[in-house]
Amino acid sequence: MTSVQDDQQSAYHAAHSALTARYGHLALKFTPASQSASGQHEASWVGGSVSAGTEHELLALVRTAMGDCGGEGHLWVTEDINRDPANSDNVLISQRLECADCPEQERVTTLYHPLPTPAEARE
Repeated sequence: MTSVQDDQQSAYHAAHSALTARYGHLALKFTPASQSASGQHEASWVGGSVSAGTEHELLALVRTAMGDCGGEGHLWVTEDINRDPANSDNVLISQRLECADCPEQERVTTLYHPLPTPAEARE
């Protein structure tokens, strides 16, 4: 028989893994309170960061910052990756949200990427 605490930890790790997989392209990183300079649970990614007193509060803040409902079907699909005309060291990642529980959305994320993208390398 598992304890409530084990179930909560398991749910946290499942949600943590899902977010890391969805937003890996943004270098999403979680830091436990025991290893952070602030003594709080922290998450950081390209373009943002949040901190919270508990792991579950941290997950909620990350989801909010990412515009993520937390559902299994919440998926940002990359439509296009183009070099940023304003800064050639960056790429612009155009994405469309596929989620039954969320309104249709599109977004463009700027990511520092001075090396050729796979498409540029093929040219």
